[in-house]
Amino acid sequence: MTKFGYEQMSFQSKKTNFVFAALLIMVFFVWALLLSPDHGGLVAININPELRVDFINVGQGDAILVRTPMGKNYLIDGGANVPVTDARREGRELTHSYLRSLGVGHLDGVVITHWHNDHLGGLLPVLKLLDVGVVYEPPGAFETEAYKDFEEICTKQRIRRVTTKAGDVLEWGNELFVQALHPETPMGSKEYSDVNNLSIVLLLRFGEVQLLLAGDIEEDAEREVLKYGDAIQSQIIKVPHHGADTSDYFNFLQMVEPEIGVIMVGKNNAFHHPSTRTLTNYQRLGTKLYRTDRQGNILLFVGGKDEKDFRFEVDQS
Repeated sequence: MTKFGYEQMSFQSKKTNFVFAALLIMVFFVWALLLSPDHGGLVAININPELRVDFINVGQGDAILVRTPMGKNYLIDGGANVPVTDARREGRELTHSYLRSLGVGHLDGVVITHWHNDHLGGLLPVLKLLDVGVVYEPPGAFETEAYKDFEEICTKQRIRRVTTKAGDVLEWGNELFVQALHPETPMGSKEYSDVNNLSIVLLLRFGEVQLLLAGDIEEDAEREVLKYGDAIQSQIIKVPHHGADTSDYFNFLQMVEPEIGVIMVGKNNAFHHPSTRTLTNYQRLGTKLYRTDRQGNILLFVGGKDEKDFRFEVDQS
């Protein structure tokens, strides 16, 4: 007989000990499968040591695929929506076909930098055919048939839409830092340059390597982005607005100080992009340029261990 209350018998039973041990093992498995970043090593997940960015050759337009080391896929713009025969004749990609060729059936997120057809049009079949988690879009609406189609598709497919503006941090995984630097407010008019200057500008950092994805911003927006100072210094820039001379404000280029620039542009395009002045300005900075009209799909692999830990490959197939 004990002196204080009932005698504790719980851990004197073999059956009770067995149940207790089983519960501990179960708790460990739940933690491993659901809470630990690598699932406790119990489940194989798609981990790649490098960040991969595909600058897809869609002709006169933008389409950029970002694949993270943890296996997430993000698409920034989709080029224009053109018939297959036209794309083949012009030697360029259709974004949805390119994604399928890589085995990408799910996109964790899609960014529409602005509403011009050479960025939005090719996203329409992507949104129809692939499983898309969320769409990031600039503030304000746009009255075009492509925009109406976009709204209808998002409603039908129940795709979540997020208005994205300067200062927003996009949750694309712990290994990446992605922030929108522009725009501050919705556009005030539907003029062509105003729509360009509405572009979502993304700063993407993986380890010690930084990319500036500048959409189609022109000088007015470049001046606004300059407010971030040397925080926008990046080893790699997606050259704004296909290399147009409306988008080569030299103070902006000097602040970014890119080692590499990627110009997404169509062969023999009617706009004569990139301009001679733009090419000269990047030459003055010592920036090496890649161009989709000359080199096809441009692939960037980033290790990020130091500032030089990245490499480019081209795919002209």
